[in-house]
Amino acid sequence: MKHVIKLILFTSFLVPAALCAKSSEELYVESFAGRSDVPVPISVVRPVIAPGHEGERVWLSFLVEADGVPREIAAPVDADHTLVKQLARAVAQWKFKPLMRDGVPVRARVTLPFRVEAAGVVEPVAQR
Repeated sequence: MKHVIKLILFTSFLVPAALCAKSSEELYVESFAGRSDVPVPISVVRPVIAPGHEGERVWLSFLVEADGVPREIAAPVDADHTLVKQLARAVAQWKFKPLMRDGVPVRARVTLPFRVEAAGVVEPVAQR
C-alpha cells in the first residue's frame, strides 16, 4: 500500500509539470513578445516532414496580409520542392498580429529560416 501511495504522490507532481511544459511552437511565439517592428506570430503549426530531410535548412519568404494571414509563400528555386511544399502547408495555417503603421495594419514581407532537426522535427529559428 505504501508503494501505491508513493506512486500516486510521485505522478501527481509530474502531471502538473508536464502540463506546464511549453511546446517549441509556444516558445517560438513567445520569442516575439514585445516586438512591434515585425508581424508577430499568434499561433504556429508544426510542419509534417517526410523522412530524409534531416539537417536541411530552408528559408521561406511570405507576405503577411493586414488580416494576419500568410500568403505568397515562396522559397529559393534550389530548395527541395517536397520540403518546401510541406513547410508551406504548415505556414499557410499560421496566424499573425500584423505589422502596424500609424495604428493601421499593413502587409509585410517576412523571411524565416527553418531547420530540420531530425526525422519530422522542424524548428523555425527563434527571433531575438
